[in-house]
Amino acid sequence: MVNIKESDINIYLVDDDELSNKILRTKFEQTGDYKMYSFSSGESYLEFLLKKQFNKRQIHITILDYLFKSNSNPDGKNGIEILKNIREINPDIEIIMLSGIDDIDIATLAIKCGAVSFVKKNENSFLRIQNNVKFIISEKRLKLTKNQSFSTRVVFLILTAIVAIFGIYFVLSEFVFNK
Repeated sequence: MVNIKESDINIYLVDDDELSNKILRTKFEQTGDYKMYSFSSGESYLEFLLKKQFNKRQIHITILDYLFKSNSNPDGKNGIEILKNIREINPDIEIIMLSGIDDIDIATLAIKCGAVSFVKKNENSFLRIQNNVKFIISEKRLKLTKNQSFSTRVVFLILTAIVAIFGIYFVLSEFVFNK
C-alpha cells in the first residue's frame, strides 16, 4: 500500500469570508497535519497556482467558494469561472465547491465543470468537507497503488523476458557448440 503522509496533503481555502476561512483552517489544523493555505479571492489563488511547482506525489485539494464579493467586484465573481481556470492550470487539483447558496443548478454545473462535490455552508459543512477530503485521499492512494502495481508488473515482465532470452541463448549455445 502506498503511504501518503498528511503532511503531503495541501489544502487550499479560497473564500472571501474571513471568518469562514478561519473556522475551516482552524478545524483542519486541529484534525490533521495538513499543509493549509488561505486565499481571500479567486484571482489571488489563480496567481499562486501559476507560480507554484506541483509535486506529483502530493495531494492538492481546493475548497472553493462559489460567490466572491469585493469592492472592485461588487456583484461577485462566480466560483465556476475560477474552477474552470483551475482545471486549465492543473487538472490534478481536486476541488470541493462551497456555497451559501442552495441551488441544484449551481451544484450540478460545479460537478460538470470538475468539482468533486458541492457543499452548502451550514453548521455541518465542515464534516461534509472533511468526509470529501478523506474520500479524495483514499481515491488518490488507490490510484497510486494501481500505478505502482502496474509498474511492478512491467518490471517483472521485462526481467522475465531477459531471463528467458538468456536461457534460450544458453541452450542454443550449448547445442551449437557441442556439435
